[in-house]
Amino acid sequence: MSHNHKVDVSKRRLFRSLAKPAVGEAVTPRTAGRPPYAVDEALFVRECDGCALCVTACEKGLISIENQLASLDVSYSACDQCGACQNVCPTLALANPAGKTGLCASVANSCENLIGYCDSCEQACPHGFLTWQTSGKPVINVQGCLGCGACARECYTQTITLRVVG
Repeated sequence: MSHNHKVDVSKRRLFRSLAKPAVGEAVTPRTAGRPPYAVDEALFVRECDGCALCVTACEKGLISIENQLASLDVSYSACDQCGACQNVCPTLALANPAGKTGLCASVANSCENLIGYCDSCEQACPHGFLTWQTSGKPVINVQGCLGCGACARECYTQTITLRVVG
């Protein structure tokens, strides 16, 4: 029997497959915002060695080391998921394809759009996960929100915050 198919054995593909939780395995909730590409929290905590290479690689200065683990803070600038942190990570900690940071946007009831017109957050969301509502606060697609912080950065009333989600 002849086999003519090629097998992709690249390290990155191997790491990505190992980083995914097994089917039926519980996913550990995030304890902090993590750099994009972070694997499941349980594996991230085991793999991240706190080397700070991702801190140095992040040109926006959004990554820091807290409790010996990489943490993402998008309170003053948005993460554009450029991949620099993933490219320098020597472990499996950032082996996932681009994805959620463990943060999700949340809109307070004091949103300016409730009394006037504002859609700056919707315009700022590069992924389309925030929907403007006439005379109401925007609706955030919680399942889709990557936690990049672009909407919060553009909210001049600071009613959009990012919270850690599981």
